[in-house]
Amino acid sequence: MSASQRAKGAAGEREFCDLLKAHGFDQAKRLLGQARDGGGDVPLPPMLYEVKRYHAIAVRKWLDQAETSVLQYKGDGCEIPAVAMREDGRKDWMVLLRAEDFLKLLKLS
Repeated sequence: MSASQRAKGAAGEREFCDLLKAHGFDQAKRLLGQARDGGGDVPLPPMLYEVKRYHAIAVRKWLDQAETSVLQYKGDGCEIPAVAMREDGRKDWMVLLRAEDFLKLLKLS
């Protein structure tokens, strides 16, 4: 991994920690040396976040579609756009949410 890639990754981790802190999760901090040690990037129980920042993310178009669709259902209580997805050949499902929606849900629990 090049120095510029490491710098971009570290900047993304700091940006995500700042977002968490802005939402009241003051204990959010980066794990230093995680790339060397093979660990996650930001521990914030009960989650361990692996932070990724890319020029373009393939699933973004699916979330854009969900964001557009949710406008049609606001009166029905459907206010949070989410994408449920599963790779062929895998059994586990994943759910994609916007960070701000996820943080709202996390605060409710």
